[in-house]
Amino acid sequence: MNRNNFINYLQQEYICDVDYPWEKYPDYVVIRRRDNQKWFAGIFAIKGYQLGQDTNEPMDVVNLKCEPDLIPNLIRESGIYPAYHMNKQHWISMDIERYEDIEKLKMLVDMSYRLVGKK
Repeated sequence: MNRNNFINYLQQEYICDVDYPWEKYPDYVVIRRRDNQKWFAGIFAIKGYQLGQDTNEPMDVVNLKCEPDLIPNLIRESGIYPAYHMNKQHWISMDIERYEDIEKLKMLVDMSYRLVGKK
């Protein structure tokens, strides 16, 4: 799935707003729940080394909030990493284009949406 398809999916499936909050980083996108304006997905254009990879290749990642107990096992999977620029105990980063299990990606988006909802 590419970045634009992913953003379109989020807009179709969730009651959300798409925000580009950083003028300095026009490729950084935040997807917010409409009811509380908390973001459940952040999409960033970064280099592989920023996630501890041995590459300078550009990649689009999405940061998703996650149940802390699941993170140690998830980050063992190819395409899932400790969160870029977020609390690594509560967030993960996923390579949007290279992660192959689309159903799992959707399930993790659902979890993120639920976790940032009203308590």
